[in-house]
Amino acid sequence: MADADFDVLVLGAGSGGYACALRAAQLGLKVGLVEKDHLGGTCLHVGCIPTKALLHAAEIADNTRDSAEFGVRATLEGIDMAGVNAYKDGVVARLFKGLTGLIKGRGITVIEGAGRLTGPREVTVGETSYTGTHVVLASGSYARSLPGLDIDGERVITSEHALRLERVPASVVVREIPPGTMVVYPRGLDEPLAQALEDCG
Repeated sequence: MADADFDVLVLGAGSGGYACALRAAQLGLKVGLVEKDHLGGTCLHVGCIPTKALLHAAEIADNTRDSAEFGVRATLEGIDMAGVNAYKDGVVARLFKGLTGLIKGRGITVIEGAGRLTGPREVTVGETSYTGTHVVLASGSYARSLPGLDIDGERVITSEHALRLERVPASVVVREIPPGTMVVYPRGLDEPLAQALEDCG
């Protein structure tokens, strides 16, 4: 085989992909990191990190509501979702900036675009092919629905939709369907949804 473009070529820059790329660079290897969206992937942008930021804001609200138990006089006047979302987005932006600097500082080549495996040691992005002595597939995750159930972003939402809510819902039902698939929908949906969920166990 001719010399490869990279010692390690990683397809996907989510938490698994960038961790692999950073470790390989730390070991002195020449690393290429292919990402179609943003460094950090689902976890940083629409998963773990923004969810934890929202949970922290909710914890602050709960602590304020329960503050009298600790001899602290405080009142909770309400939730400003625009402010909560700004806090969440700020956390994500700060961590993204840090990750981008870390990747650049380690000399990792970031290849922007949707990559596809086109050979045992080859990834193609657009019209350009890149080779790696070792190729790591870290392609990430995405939301899926149930057959016959359309995710409309209003009544039936994914976790990404939930992270962009502009108001606190009065009520929701969260349903986990094995193995690990989660569906979130407002209470009171019609019979077809209930039947689809029942059919899935």
